[in-house]
Amino acid sequence: MESINRTRPADAIQRQSELTTLIGQTQESIATGIKLNRPSESPSSWVEISSIGRKTTIEDSWLNNIGRARILAQQAQSTFDTISNGVVRARELMVLANNETLAPQDRDVIALELESLREQFNQLTQAKDSYGGQLFYTGDPIQVRIDNGILVTPTPPQQAVSQDIDIGGGATDSLDAIMANMITAVRTGTQAERAQQLDRVESLTDHFSGLLASQGLMVNRLDEQEDRIKLSQISSIERRSNLENTDIAEAISRFQSLLVNLEAAQRLYAQSESTSLISLIG
Repeated sequence: MESINRTRPADAIQRQSELTTLIGQTQESIATGIKLNRPSESPSSWVEISSIGRKTTIEDSWLNNIGRARILAQQAQSTFDTISNGVVRARELMVLANNETLAPQDRDVIALELESLREQFNQLTQAKDSYGGQLFYTGDPIQVRIDNGILVTPTPPQQAVSQDIDIGGGATDSLDAIMANMITAVRTGTQAERAQQLDRVESLTDHFSGLLASQGLMVNRLDEQEDRIKLSQISSIERRSNLENTDIAEAISRFQSLLVNLEAAQRLYAQSESTSLISLIG
């Protein structure tokens, strides 16, 4: 007698096997909440998910860099704000010192406060950053990557902060020298010399106001770049979720449909097997 197994419809068996596999995969996706558990289920989606993962990792590194750069930029901004306030006080002292009715001992008191400001300024311009380096660098600039092909220098160099201060007429002087000359003019200078040093205070005001504005722009730029990257990551998360996460309602509907199809395939197969058996017996 010819074996019944040799007459089984191969297509029907294959169809049942495929349906069983799909049912198992659907059950797994419902249980785990993950639509894709292996590359073979959707190679193109798996490649896109991997690409999104790499992109997110790179953007995370940029966000870390932005955070570090912002700390430096804000520290510099705070430093310039403090110095600017000190310069305002220095101007008040120079205006007071230029009063001819002051006694020498009064000018000595003013000179002492100016010396205190000078020391404070030197400490601030030589300050360390939060990571132990010089806040205002000398030599090669501190550059931080915040995007493809975009590098920023979060703080200005020492030269620009405390050395190259425009005092008019194309000349420059250092912060320390300007403060030293102001102190000398208060202690031993003439009214004309003190008036000249008052002009130097105006130069300091302009200088540090410009640096403060530049740092404000740097902080704003970093904030805007951070927002742009975070929006990109939100878009990536949504896209990855659409590719990877299970739509439970859709999956349950699909699961039920697959069960119906499997039951129908099994009935059809059983009918075919019954017919084959009758034919063989007959």
